[in-house]
Amino acid sequence: MKAIILEAFGGPDNLITRDVAEPKPEPSDVVVRVHAAGVCHHDVLHRAGKLPGAKTGVVLGHEIAGEVVALGSAVTSRAIGDRVVVYQRRFCGVCRSCLIGRQDMCRALSAPAIDTEGGYAELIAVPASMTIPFQAGIDWSSAALACCPIATSLRAVRSVGQIQPGDTVAITGASGGLGVHQIQIVRALGGVPIAITSSPDKATFLRELGATEVVVSPDLAFASEIWRLTGKRGVDLVIDNLGQTLAQSVRCVTTGGAVVVLGNLDQSVAPIQPGLLIARRVRVQGSGMAPIDEVRQALAMIAAGLINPVISAVLPFDRARDAHRLLDTRQTNGRVVMQGW
Repeated sequence: MKAIILEAFGGPDNLITRDVAEPKPEPSDVVVRVHAAGVCHHDVLHRAGKLPGAKTGVVLGHEIAGEVVALGSAVTSRAIGDRVVVYQRRFCGVCRSCLIGRQDMCRALSAPAIDTEGGYAELIAVPASMTIPFQAGIDWSSAALACCPIATSLRAVRSVGQIQPGDTVAITGASGGLGVHQIQIVRALGGVPIAITSSPDKATFLRELGATEVVVSPDLAFASEIWRLTGKRGVDLVIDNLGQTLAQSVRCVTTGGAVVVLGNLDQSVAPIQPGLLIARRVRVQGSGMAPIDEVRQALAMIAAGLINPVISAVLPFDRARDAHRLLDTRQTNGRVVMQGW
């Protein structure tokens, strides 16, 4: 089968298409024919060698939708032909985190493409428990985005951010793969989204997507404008998809509000004044991938039309280098998806 191998850390040219052996299922595995794979900024950081534990010689990609084409001898929960999303990490199923439904916090095993396998390939073998069936009305490219970025964003806004109807929510990196779906999730949950972008060219797109206000801040010093827009009250919640904007995000929040951190794009240290957290009773919390149940909920929201996956470009797998270049040069609104060879 064909697979795209990361042969060395560096630029997109290090993604090489190779013929490799087809995966064979273990007794509890299924083999999935990959119909679509999203390109996450996590993939870009891995390719560049900027992730702890990242390895070369692996297949990248953790945003996967496909069709079950083979079953391990012990699998009874899936059938040939099932349309599935692949959860973005392996989990043990027996640790304390797994037993309370928090597969995202399992530390026993690994994440696809970091230690094991990825979706930039024709086939992938994973435990059947990692696959989540979805409705026939959802297309492959949309399904590939259900786990990350959509369920990740749903968890950040609702479960961690604890949004309430009427809350104002500022979103940094609003035109990226996370931000474009957070705008829709905030609106679906009755909130008021304020999009923050460094690019004037993306303001119209963000308003059309549903942002109530758009703050264009090329230097990412946006806190004063957020205070002006909210009548010096501040927002109830900030979803920080960048990381380097954390100090500004904290300054934006009203008394008793929260900042949920999802991004750490340049791995810089963000200075925060403890006194500000104390005086305003601000909660700062990290968030990440969603557990499996929230992936199911994300798929249901897509099927109901509450969230429309935002896809900037669909490219064949053999143009993976071009897909990565689009992210490197920030030429995207939403996600890039690969589909077909």
